[in-house]
Amino acid sequence: MSCSRCKGCMIEDYLLDMEDSSGPMWLKAWRCMNCGNVFDTVLERNRQTQGVKPISIPSELPLPIHDEVIHASSEEMNLLVA
Repeated sequence: MSCSRCKGCMIEDYLLDMEDSSGPMWLKAWRCMNCGNVFDTVLERNRQTQGVKPISIPSELPLPIHDEVIHASSEEMNLLVA
């Protein structure tokens, strides 16, 4: 199963519903490994009745460009790593 938001890998997960009137209850749902989107039949039905549209995430995000070059000696690099 692939995620509707980012097309990532969905895994079966168990969620704890703290709002249930009879006490805490475990629910089985699908969660995306990439973006954390949760798919459950009840959640999906509520999203559809409330008119919530799924968020689309661009497949490729631009990477930040760093023009600054930092020069360090081997002693300085060892201090940074330690």
